[in-house]
Amino acid sequence: MNKGAETALYMDELEERRLYDRRNPTGPLPTSLRPKINALLEREGFNDVAVDRVFSALSGGMERITLESLKEAYRGEDALDYYGFIKLVGNENIYWPRKDR
Repeated sequence: MNKGAETALYMDELEERRLYDRRNPTGPLPTSLRPKINALLEREGFNDVAVDRVFSALSGGMERITLESLKEAYRGEDALDYYGFIKLVGNENIYWPRKDR
């Protein structure tokens, strides 16, 4: 997903949750709504399958995460950006579930 597509997804999610209306020029800026949408997402919880896939990627498929497995996963970098994370877990494991309307 490129940056433009990521932004479009974020904006659509804000509108779907009625946090933002792009037709209202006096409303809050989308960037100021990040804490609100983060809080909503935290209350929704995590998908167990997603947690297992990320753990497996960070642990190198082992039963625990070690410093060595993290160094290998991060490939010498101090942090993973969005694209590094996608590469780590595998693009085939990423999907964006849509809520029932």
